[in-house]
Amino acid sequence: MRKEITMPDNNSELQDFQVFISTVLIRNKSILDQTTKLQDACTHLCRNISKASTTCGCITINASKQPYFINDEVSLGELRTLLSSHVNGKLCPSCEELISKEMGRVLFYLGAIANTFNIPLDKVLEDEKYRTSLLGEYSLR
Repeated sequence: MRKEITMPDNNSELQDFQVFISTVLIRNKSILDQTTKLQDACTHLCRNISKASTTCGCITINASKQPYFINDEVSLGELRTLLSSHVNGKLCPSCEELISKEMGRVLFYLGAIANTFNIPLDKVLEDEKYRTSLLGEYSLR
């Protein structure tokens, strides 16, 4: 029997969300269900981003090779301004709603997996921020 996730007394939005997930998740309790649902949600998220460009047209994606200048003349701070997301335009309200919905599903199933292993998402977020901050801009994420 899996023990229920325990949260500190000072609940954050992430903690409240994890508790909510544990109360509503019934059908997909299996870790196999949760991981495949997470993968499905990620796939739908990527598909909706593509459709915003190819079907709706509210954004365009102009991908090209990123300009990596590793030399003494360009600092990492300057490099950040030279790199592109390749996205032009702004999501229309309909596409933004669809993409936001899929992001929510990704977070839901990520929270379900965290609950299965009794890992607080707050701690995951803190640990990731700490690991990334150790190297600062040299983490190159």
